[in-house]
Amino acid sequence: MQKIQQIYDHYLGNKRKKFQFVLYLFGIIISSLGLALLFKSGVGVAPGDTVAFGLSERFNIKVGYFLIAGFIALVLINAKIEGKRPRFESILPILLRGLSLNVWLYTILGEEKLELIWAQWSVFSLGVFLLGLGIAVYLRSPFPHIPVDHFMVVVNQRTNQSKRFVRILFEGGLALLGFLLGGWEVVGVGTLITALFLGPIIQFFFEKSDFIERLGHTNKTRSDSVLE
Repeated sequence: MQKIQQIYDHYLGNKRKKFQFVLYLFGIIISSLGLALLFKSGVGVAPGDTVAFGLSERFNIKVGYFLIAGFIALVLINAKIEGKRPRFESILPILLRGLSLNVWLYTILGEEKLELIWAQWSVFSLGVFLLGLGIAVYLRSPFPHIPVDHFMVVVNQRTNQSKRFVRILFEGGLALLGFLLGGWEVVGVGTLITALFLGPIIQFFFEKSDFIERLGHTNKTRSDSVLE
């Protein structure tokens, strides 16, 4: 009980931290909506999510469950590479992302496909916007992150390559596998557009949301760039 109390005090010990946590939840849930809209548009999802969507199309299982399984696997892979204990605290954002994506995609938005080109690209544009906003807000919050972000950092440290290069290589491989699994339903022109523009959108909102980090009154400093 004392350990639980210490964790609570560390993360939610005052009103400012509670507000940070609300923004953290908002970021994850709104980024899930963005991801759902990308799929609904029919022009391609973000590269890093293509495998989960491809498996969902292939096996007719809700995509959020594949995301959860993949993220948990990354937690174990990260621990193996680093030689440290698995970051099981990442289970919270993993479950939030996967389950909220299922709610958006299968309950709220429904499974009907968009046919009109202008509607597809309008929904796609809104999806990229919300995905970038949500990721930036949740990254600014001092709570556990989805393990794919940590994986990029680990590989970057091990290979001495830039974060941008590691991300391009990683997501390019996922996009190829996602295409083989789900075809053009998953990987399309929108996937390439997302690969090119999602990073700058995240960076823009990351810089604009620095107030979230200041709420915690921590002396810990972070890089102003999440895409170095």
